Amino acid sequence: MKWPDSISIKHIALAFITGLLILVSVIGGFAAYQTRAVTRSLEQHNQNAALSELSAAVERLLSQTEDQAANLAQWDETRQQLVLPEYYTYWRDQRVYESGMLPPRFVRAALYDESGAMLAPSPAKISLPARLPARLPLYQSTSWLVDEGGHIALYHAFPVHNDERRQALLGYGLIRLDFMPALLHHEGLQFTDPASVHLTLKPGEVLAAPALLSRLQFSARPDPDQMRFQTILSRTLLALFVLLVATALLGFVAYNRLLVRPLRRLSQDIDAMQHGRFSTHPSRSQAMRISELENIRRSLYDYQLQLRELHGSLEHQNREFHSQARQDALTGCHNRRAYEEDWEAFRQELKTAPQGVAFLLFDCDRFKAINDTYGHAKGDRVLTIIADALVMALRANDRLYRLGGDEFATFLSRTTPAQAKQIAQRCQSLIDASAFTDLGISEPVGISIGIAFCAADQLEHIDDLPKQADIAMYTAKQPGRNRIALYGEDTERAAQALVASRETNALFQALSTPGMVEMHYQSIHGLPGRQVDYYEALARIRYNDDLIMPDAFLPVISNRRLETEFDLAVLHQVDADLSSGQLPTGIGVSINLSAQSISRPEIVSHLLELSRHNARHPLMLEITETSLITQMTEVRTYLELLRTVHYRIAMDDFGTGYSPLRYLVDLPVDVVKFDISLVNKLGQDNRAGQVVADFARMMSDAGYVLVAEGVESDTVLCKVESLGIAHVQGYLLSRPLPLAKLSANPAGLEAGASALA
Repeated sequence: MKWPDSISIKHIALAFITGLLILVSVIGGFAAYQTRAVTRSLEQHNQNAALSELSAAVERLLSQTEDQAANLAQWDETRQQLVLPEYYTYWRDQRVYESGMLPPRFVRAALYDESGAMLAPSPAKISLPARLPARLPLYQSTSWLVDEGGHIALYHAFPVHNDERRQALLGYGLIRLDFMPALLHHEGLQFTDPASVHLTLKPGEVLAAPALLSRLQFSARPDPDQMRFQTILSRTLLALFVLLVATALLGFVAYNRLLVRPLRRLSQDIDAMQHGRFSTHPSRSQAMRISELENIRRSLYDYQLQLRELHGSLEHQNREFHSQARQDALTGCHNRRAYEEDWEAFRQELKTAPQGVAFLLFDCDRFKAINDTYGHAKGDRVLTIIADALVMALRANDRLYRLGGDEFATFLSRTTPAQAKQIAQRCQSLIDASAFTDLGISEPVGISIGIAFCAADQLEHIDDLPKQADIAMYTAKQPGRNRIALYGEDTERAAQALVASRETNALFQALSTPGMVEMHYQSIHGLPGRQVDYYEALARIRYNDDLIMPDAFLPVISNRRLETEFDLAVLHQVDADLSSGQLPTGIGVSINLSAQSISRPEIVSHLLELSRHNARHPLMLEITETSLITQMTEVRTYLELLRTVHYRIAMDDFGTGYSPLRYLVDLPVDVVKFDISLVNKLGQDNRAGQVVADFARMMSDAGYVLVAEGVESDTVLCKVESLGIAHVQGYLLSRPLPLAKLSANPAGLEAGASALA
């Protein structure tokens, strides 16, 4: 037969490997089968022998105990102790062992009267039951086992009668044995391993003697015959292994000549290619006898040059593409695409591993104002600092995502609402400690955080977390909040403000339709005479004959950033009311404006035009949300300008939110209105009330005119008067009234009376 010039590596590998696998499989399978069968047979034989041996030992022990009990019951001295137990202690501790009735080792005995009570207490070192179990047989003995502190005790109780005919019961006897030592002491066990004999009882469990053998655990001794068999089998397998090695060596020689040497040459050529030491003319090299290897060698040479050129650029492009696809270029955190992929993967993971999940949404407060005031470069730097602080505050395995603009998000696995809130507080602390002043930003930079939580048993609502976190974050931005809000009952109003079309439609219609913004006026009374000094103008919206209150439309204004537009509508309506002549001459009017509006030229222009009413109605501006002032210089300049046309400046809601004393120093403030939260503390006879009272005196001494808001009880009013506060406002004296009712009742006394009633 003529062989071809080249042999396929496939045929060689298949023939060699198939033959070797068949040989190993046949030998190994046969040896394993025979070994397993014989081993199981020997082990079963040993186990059966051990079981029989141990059963006989148990029976002997129980029989010996029964015999000892019978002898003890028929012994005259035993009956004598039950009749006249004067020497019972001596009989129990010495006589019974000296007589040979009981072996002194492992065994203790006691006697009990007819009621089952022990004749005399047992020694402290030997704990015997003070009473026998109830309902013992009268004419036969019984045995049971108990675990006493890790030691198994065998108890054998037997009746003692006055004679052999068992006519009258004198009492009972009890024999106690340390079961394991007694069982193993005299028994020469050949098939059973004594160290393996074990009996396990639960605390308080009583095991009857007949059930003892079924609960006894043991192991058989290793069989010498089995060991000899394993030795013979090992030698046989060794001989087979030597035969297999010899066969493998012969195969290896052929395999080495046909495959290993050519593969080694090919490997050397590949190494040369990797280091650039390869010939561009592979035909000059000696051809390989195996056709597939020769084809591989030629192909490697053909592709090497192309791969080298493409490898560097492709690897770089892949890294750059992956980074750009999932990483935010500015902050370095993950981007929206990474968020969407990770959120979807996390939702799928929750289906197999339910757990508590918290979704945190972060939004930079007043970022637009900072960006417009200091430029985009510093705005980008602020975002970078915020992102770094958030990443540092999160846990090691948590990821931060920039969803867009100044909005970031993360979701926390295996957490609780308390833990999520603690992480949110850590985020705020790190951001508050960041050095934004190094960028030249003097205004406070902070974040509002909305948290939504989903328990492990409510994962069907997992898709609602982002929306709930958005509502919570919006709630956190409201005045008086601590910039962290957990979605729940306290966010229902914010949720309604975000989605309710009625308030939104009413607001937009009011901004475009004069007269829909309706001003109600609440009187501010001077002290101590309680006369009406001026009114505070409070905005309402009249929509389809319904009156919409501020707590319904103010959240929409804040969310839509319509503060300036709404303040202009308020100024137009106040102007109309002052021009109507319905307000009493000489009574002033206080107008509420948001802090953002004060820096808008159109607002200041309208206020200057409104100052023409100062001759008949002295005007006052109440500034709210002073912490939102980002352009302090412009605001101070505009307020000084308004004071030249006889406006008085008041800081509203002092004592809530972020209202530092520096705003009183930096801004030309004449009047300070104490928020209701501070005023209510004046009625408390504690340290908080004392602190507020002292603070009020200090500000009065500094020259500020004080107004107490929200006075609703006579106790608080008396306290306010005693402190010398100049003005008071609240439902105790009057409620807000529309202009028509105000002209008929200038002091709002009827409304106040109804409120008190």
